[in-house]
Amino acid sequence: MLLEINRGFGSDPSLTGLLRLYKEYHPEIIVSSGRGAQFKYPDLEWRQRLRDIQENALSTEEQAEQIFQVTRNGVKRRRVDLVPEVHTHHVSERSVALEEVHGVNDFVEKFDRIEPPSQLIAALDDPLLRTYVVLKQDEAAQRRLDNWLTLFLDSQLQAEADGEETSNDLHDILNKLLKYTQYTKKLPPSFKDFVAKYLGVWNGQSNRNVVLELLSFLSVEAFEDLQESLFDNLEGAILDDSRESCTDLLSFYTKLLQNWTSNILTMEEPPTSNPLGSLVSHASSLILRILTTYPNISAQATVLHHLGTLANTISYAPTNPIIRILTPSTKAIYLLSFLSPTTFTLSSLTSTLAIYKVKFEDCIAKQHATGAGPEYPRPYVNEFNGFLMDICNLIWRSRAFNTTDTNALGCLLPVSVYPALRRYTENSSPPYALQGLFSLSYHPALAALSIAALREMEDHAVEEQGEPITERHAGPVTQRSLALLGQNGGIKVNWSDYRLEVLQWLADRGVEGVRDLMFRTMKLLMTKSPVEASTPQALQVGR
Repeated sequence: MLLEINRGFGSDPSLTGLLRLYKEYHPEIIVSSGRGAQFKYPDLEWRQRLRDIQENALSTEEQAEQIFQVTRNGVKRRRVDLVPEVHTHHVSERSVALEEVHGVNDFVEKFDRIEPPSQLIAALDDPLLRTYVVLKQDEAAQRRLDNWLTLFLDSQLQAEADGEETSNDLHDILNKLLKYTQYTKKLPPSFKDFVAKYLGVWNGQSNRNVVLELLSFLSVEAFEDLQESLFDNLEGAILDDSRESCTDLLSFYTKLLQNWTSNILTMEEPPTSNPLGSLVSHASSLILRILTTYPNISAQATVLHHLGTLANTISYAPTNPIIRILTPSTKAIYLLSFLSPTTFTLSSLTSTLAIYKVKFEDCIAKQHATGAGPEYPRPYVNEFNGFLMDICNLIWRSRAFNTTDTNALGCLLPVSVYPALRRYTENSSPPYALQGLFSLSYHPALAALSIAALREMEDHAVEEQGEPITERHAGPVTQRSLALLGQNGGIKVNWSDYRLEVLQWLADRGVEGVRDLMFRTMKLLMTKSPVEASTPQALQVGR
């Protein structure tokens, strides 16, 4: 591939240098004798060239957005564009054509006298006309634009039904419509009608991203109605055996959740149905499918992004009674905890749960104090308390899968499985205690980081004492091994101080979620007291 690129670009010096590096390992590669320095890093000259290209492209794109004047593409156009430029053919003496506007002050002064252009569909391309249409809020103008879209989209449907080869026109118009919709935050009715028919002939692949992006701007309505009219057919067209089909759909539902949250927050009257709750419940089944079928970081990142968006939504609950706290799927929490034990997954998950803990407390406190806001049933709150108890038992208390604590769910591990797992770990070589295998010192995502934190503590001790310590901890750290370490000439630190130091060490390096959840959940950590026998603080329901 590099050889083909090099031939196409006429022996570019940078590509030639890179090929010469490959030739060191594969002598059979034939490299032209053209100019080309040995590949190096960092290559400041190449980096500057790349930066110039990026800045030039960015400035060209932003220029049209920032300058208040009609955009002209020039006389040389590579092909005929379906969307015309702005032209106003009939202007009265008292009116002003949009083409006569030059600058934001001029736009403001002449706004009430501006004559709409002959073809309002030009708003899909022209930033100034787009701004004018949004600010004018003229229903007749909106109908003109929507009628043009209806005619075009119907023609595309007819072409598809006739078996004609699809042109690039639909792709171009949909992308322009997306840019327009992202600006206005309102989806033209013509597109919703088009998609309802298009799903019957769509292959689920062409223009998938732009179709889903546009649908994420659907107005708030009963989710069940949308599911019947659109979403069932949408999923039928997209879902297959690929990971991308599932993650693309979940990303769509995440964006829909985000947009619906913004719309609901600005409503004067709450929706009669519970669209957010139904949306989250439906997305939960898709999340479980992703986590059980595609247990990899890429798929889980999409799930974590959805949960993070959900946490952002419920953050408005204490101040807006329209928004209720919607807890994530119980099974999803535990699948994320065990299927991919990485610092990214663990930190993101615990950060989300920490936000939930705070917002639940705020809502319950407000409801108790004023009687305002929705009430949350005790079983609903206890289920969330089960998340907190289980995560704390795993990471902090070394009591994994315990079910005797109040609200503890034992990570939903079947009772019959626990003894078999315990025997397996105790009979392994070396033997391990099952209850502590997911603690700070043993957790697959945290073990190496925890011992690194202790190494740093040991180094600081050497600096303070001015002399080397006679013994360093080999890891993993336990309460008993720390006591022996101090007796044998190593640093003296108790179990609680060690764990607190690890939490802060992790947070200083970006793994903040674990620290935040522990400090917001463990009763005695809330006062920053490094007491050993700390207990998770559950949410309280009732006066």
